[in-house]
Amino acid sequence: MAQRASGSGRRERSRRVGVAKLVAIAVAVSAICMITLTARAVISRASCSDSPVLANIAVSYDIAPAVKTVARAFNNQHVTAAGHCVQVQITEGDSAAVASQIDGQATLRGLLAIDAWIPDSSLWVDVARSYPLGAENVQPTGKSVARSPLMLVTTAAVAARTGIFGTPPGWTLLLPPAYGGPPASLRLSVDLPDPTDSAAGLAALIEVSRRLGNSATARTALTQFVFDVEATENFDSVAALQQFVASTQAPFFRQAVTVASEQAVLAYDKANPRAPLAARYPAGPSSPLGSPELDYPYVLTTSKSGPLQAATEFGNYLQSSYAKSAVRYYGFRSADGVPDVMPAFAGLSSQPLQLASPATASEAASNLQAWQKLGLGSRDLTLIDVSPSMNQPDGNGTQTLEQELSQTAARGLALFPDSTRMGLWELGASRSVGAPYDQMVSIGPLPADYGVITRRTQLQELIGTLTTGHGTLALHAAILAAYQEMTRTYAPNYANAVLVLTAGVDGTHHDLPLSSLLGKLRALYNPSKKVEIVILMFGRRGDFAALQQIANATGGAAYQITNPASVGKIFIEAVSQRMCDQGCAAP
Repeated sequence: MAQRASGSGRRERSRRVGVAKLVAIAVAVSAICMITLTARAVISRASCSDSPVLANIAVSYDIAPAVKTVARAFNNQHVTAAGHCVQVQITEGDSAAVASQIDGQATLRGLLAIDAWIPDSSLWVDVARSYPLGAENVQPTGKSVARSPLMLVTTAAVAARTGIFGTPPGWTLLLPPAYGGPPASLRLSVDLPDPTDSAAGLAALIEVSRRLGNSATARTALTQFVFDVEATENFDSVAALQQFVASTQAPFFRQAVTVASEQAVLAYDKANPRAPLAARYPAGPSSPLGSPELDYPYVLTTSKSGPLQAATEFGNYLQSSYAKSAVRYYGFRSADGVPDVMPAFAGLSSQPLQLASPATASEAASNLQAWQKLGLGSRDLTLIDVSPSMNQPDGNGTQTLEQELSQTAARGLALFPDSTRMGLWELGASRSVGAPYDQMVSIGPLPADYGVITRRTQLQELIGTLTTGHGTLALHAAILAAYQEMTRTYAPNYANAVLVLTAGVDGTHHDLPLSSLLGKLRALYNPSKKVEIVILMFGRRGDFAALQQIANATGGAAYQITNPASVGKIFIEAVSQRMCDQGCAAP
């Protein structure tokens, strides 16, 4: 018994000792683990606060509040890359301006290197990638952060007075009356956010271009559209839309319509629930002619390893359910097209939405280029024929060709905006073939002082007092001299042209032969520094076919005038030639 007890006691002591050792070991291991974890936490905090991998994300102004909210949540996740915490910072910016920074067309001082970019539309990605530096830097991810369809927008009062939303509207609502738009009696003004700076404006321009087509008549219609619209700032905020609304009220009372995103409309209506906007999703007979979307693409713009990893991680986080709910909270649709609950007073949830097929890169580039060309100021040297041939009857009434020319020129001059630079030569006043023209007014800005009056006033007075002379018309020599002068003094950022108003009847056999003139014009023509010749022939005695050859040699056009009132249409047709680098047939 004693032995049994003794043995039992040793076993008990041994078990107690073993347990104690295990407990001690466990405590030690726990302590070591805690120390290790604490050290890791300290290291982690240190790397996040001392040397994080920083990614700078350039973001469109309108969606910046939503992306900042997501960025704060992301930065609290302590995501790591290359052994360091990732931190993102959001830099707000105009999408068009950031595109110019990325593709090398402009430099924004003080802007940090951009590691990723969220413009309001893929249109800017296409524009940026159309330049060599942009094609190298911009790396599409195929990811979208949010979506917002575009809408046709006016006020409830204007909608009621005009009835423009009586039926579901399409893009014809923005067109001039002569090309399917609302009747002129409505006096509807179109405020178009400048496509140079606004994706909404560029998308609308693309839709209008799609609606018109590609014919010569379509070019004229697009030109008339561009001349008729009022280019404005982007209506992408409550404040901007408030300015639009104010322009339709006293003392202006404009019957105006514009284009804005669904998100901007919702934000305005939320701020003004008692007076929401009248807004409609545009629809059309085919899928290309619906409502384009701002799609807020996520693109990478750096090749540096650390920032690239950080920007990639943030791009992934922007696809999370939290990020989607955040963008919906701010009035956008999430990337999958799901909207937040829309307020009933806005009336948007009950409208059918026909999304337009996305614009191609070529559509974006060609329409932006067309807008820019049509918006150029003109620099024109005008040649007016006062030779004896202009004293002939015009064949339409009791006036002479010179009187018809004078009326046409006066109407035409009124069409040129103050951004125009113009000069005037008179042809056929001199009897000397060696002096085929007389300079009456030098080329300069129309509103600038020219003596005691402005250049425009001086031109008006000269045109209004035209009289035929007794000289000799050397038309080909005069045209060549004018073309040489305009190519020698070519001005970038202007549409440079020689405008010829003539009966087209040469008064001498000593003039430059047509074949020689055409050869010299073709040798001088430079498509990258285009100077075009536009000819208006009065009467039927001139060689119109020859004048067409002269104009076509420079990518210009020739027109036969039978009615001074037609000069407005001809003016628009002539301006439409700017869209054709090598010239295009007149409508």
